[in-house]
This record gives sequence, C-alpha cells and structure tokens, in this order.
Amino acid sequence: MPKAGIANKVKEHNASSKHKVTTSMLEAVYRRGIGAYKTNPSSVRPTVSSPEQWAMARVNSFLRIVSGSKSPKHDKDLLPASHASSSKKSEVEKAEDVFSTEAEARARSFELDLKGATHRHVYEDGKVDYMPGKSHAEYHSVTKAEYQGEKVTLNKPRRIKGGNKKFEVFVQSGGKIKRVAFGDPNMEIRRDDPKARANFRSRHSCDTKKDKTTAGYWSCRMWEGGTSVSELTKTNIEGQILKADEEQRLVYGWASVVTEKGEPVIDRQGDIIEPDTLVKAVNNFMEHIRVGKEMHKGDQIGAVIHSMPITKEIGESLGIQSDREGWIVAFKVYNDDVWARVKSGELAAFSIGGRATKESYDA
Repeated sequence: MPKAGIANKVKEHNASSKHKVTTSMLEAVYRRGIGAYKTNPSSVRPTVSSPEQWAMARVNSFLRIVSGSKSPKHDKDLLPASHASSSKKSEVEKAEDVFSTEAEARARSFELDLKGATHRHVYEDGKVDYMPGKSHAEYHSVTKAEYQGEKVTLNKPRRIKGGNKKFEVFVQSGGKIKRVAFGDPNMEIRRDDPKARANFRSRHSCDTKKDKTTAGYWSCRMWEGGTSVSELTKTNIEGQILKADEEQRLVYGWASVVTEKGEPVIDRQGDIIEPDTLVKAVNNFMEHIRVGKEMHKGDQIGAVIHSMPITKEIGESLGIQSDREGWIVAFKVYNDDVWARVKSGELAAFSIGGRATKESYDA
C-alpha cells in the first residue's frame, strides 16, 4: 500500500473540504479496490493494468464523493459521519445530551448524578462535542431505558399535556423503570423568588427528599436555586453562567433560549416566545434599558454590555452554526458583594424579566 501517497491525498483533501477524511478511511477504500480487482474483474476498465492502479482510482472516486462532486455508489459506510450520504450514525449523534461546550455537558452531568464528569467526542471532520459522564457507556447507564414500549430518557422531566399533573419523569427503581408524575398544573413555579423558593422548600422538607422515585423529590428539584424549570425539562443551557472573566467582572451565557433543534422551548412561565418577538424585545432592552438587578428587584448591580440575538436567519447570514435560537449576553457586575457570590458559585445563573401580551398557541 502506498502509505506516502495516501497521506498526501488526506492532506490535500482536508485543506480544501469541510468533510475531513483520515488515513485509515482511505486505506480501507484502497484495500477494497484491491479486493474488487481480484474478485470482480469484469468491473475493471480495460485501461487499468494492475490492482494498485484500480485501488487508487477507487480512492480518488471516494474523495470526489466526499467533496460532493460525485454521487455515492459504494463505500457509504466509510464516509465521514457529518456527510449527508453517510450510512453511519455515531452513538453521539443518536444521543440527546450532546453539547457544543463542556460547561453545558457538566451542568447536565450534575443533573444525572454523574458528579460533573464529562467526556468529549471528536468527529472525523475535527468538530468536538461534549457529553455527560466519564464515558458514553456511563452516560447510557443512567439515561437509556424503555417504558411500556416507549424509549425514554431517564432522570429528565418533561411536561404533560392535559391531566392532573404538570410533569413526568422516568427513573430506575429496583431494576425496573418507573414513571413519576408530579406538579400542580395550576401552580406557577417561582423559583427565582428567594422567599417563595424558601417557603416551598421549607413546607415540603425538601432537604430530606433524596428518593428519585418519589414525586416529592422532583417537585423539590423544580424549586432549587440556580436551576430553572426550562433547564430541567427542555434545554440545559438557558440562564447558566457559562464563562466568567474575573479581571473584567464579566459573565457570559444565554439569557434566553426560544428554540432547541427547531422545536419551541417552553419558558419558566409555561410560555413560548417567537424568535422574531425576542429580537424586538432584545433591541428595545439594549436601546433603552441594559440595567441588571438582583432577582429583578432593588438597585442596579450591573449592566448588559454585549448582546447578540441569534435566530436561524441571523446565524446563517453571519456563518454561525447553532442548534438554538435565543439571546447571548455578556453581563458586567458592578456590585462587590454580588461579584463575590458569583465567584463562590452561589449565584450561578441569570434570567430575564419583562412584560408581554399572551396569545394562545396551538401545538
């Protein structure tokens, strides 16, 4: 096998194509070419005089398929997973909890009781994603299950349409999968209000609720400080401080997420915000307000100094790839006490507040 020639082809191709190939990929194609020459001689062109020539022709054909200049007829299983014609889907791509930043994966890891452990997956094109757990096997051990014929994700609450409960979650109990329904559909979860949160957790003795198979445990989870309802049920990123710059006292994150992988996200009040509506609200906020307060009350403790609404159209026009639509901000903290609480981890999230006119939404 001409290893030097294969290596040069990998280098030349990867320098100009978004779909990257590896040496092992092209070596596999080359071996198949040798095999085809020997086992299927009728397919070999008359101008080809050796198995090595036929194998290299197959490699060249494969590279044209990868670059999109030729329709695939063979070797689809060797195409990069990111390629539209690839016949393979990686275990990572099949999983739900795949994130573009390690901070997001770590937050989900804590929710799954994986103690913040994360692992990363590097695709053949060089892209990197992060997932909860030390390994893919560990992640699957706490998430993948089947309940009454339905494939479900463990330990991840989801909203119920209709009925006398607001949420349901699937948990492992004695080797079996149990469904736990909880939450009053008529009750608003005001976990951003410190007094309301403290009152609820005190009344329900939340500090003693450790059993995941009970409704009480999950109700208390919804009332934890620093964890929004939307974080638990739909998106694991909204409101979390994903990066802190100590020198400049800046915190970065998604102030709002309105869609996730094309699906609308239900916010803490059970509402859905249209991307265009969010953009208008963001523009108004940045033009006239920019002020930040602790728990939306009292004196100003900081200000939004960087702001970027992300919609599908805005992202595409700027070359930004994102599975989310929403609002990215950088918030500068002026107050010394608040900054100390940010550094200690006591304040680990932020949220937006405002007024809106509600309209009914038909799913």
